[in-house]
Amino acid sequence: MKKYYRFARRKATKENFKRFFFDSKESPFKKALGVFIGVFIGVTPTWGMQVLSAIVSAQFFKASKSFAAVSSYINLTPLFPAIAYFSIKIGALLLGNAGSLPALSEMSLATARTYFWFYAVGCIPVAIITAMFFASITYVSALYFNNHITHQVVKTK
Repeated sequence: MKKYYRFARRKATKENFKRFFFDSKESPFKKALGVFIGVFIGVTPTWGMQVLSAIVSAQFFKASKSFAAVSSYINLTPLFPAIAYFSIKIGALLLGNAGSLPALSEMSLATARTYFWFYAVGCIPVAIITAMFFASITYVSALYFNNHITHQVVKTK
């Protein structure tokens, strides 16, 4: 176990992160599209199939499969109440039934089951908005860092 821990720690260095994000041969658009696909699928209710669905969709749309797989983990346990809350709220507005909805502090898996149809309808707009937000951040940062690294390489030659 100690040997594995040292190996994993050596692999999770800042240099490996830089190589994954910055030295990738993929364009900033492909990276952003991969993040869009991953976050979109991560927010929609495809539980248990998120990573596989993200990779297959990224392959279909010719996006970055690694960025799609990593970003599909957005629906983690601490984020689920907020995602479910906004999905239920937007779903209730879209279905025309914005009556007595639960507060964010009351959100749980049982509440999500009770308001499943509101959640199912509302998760699509929430997924689109969230995916656009993270994809735009990825695109801008990838553009900036790709240009920044390119200029550094040119200066050193």
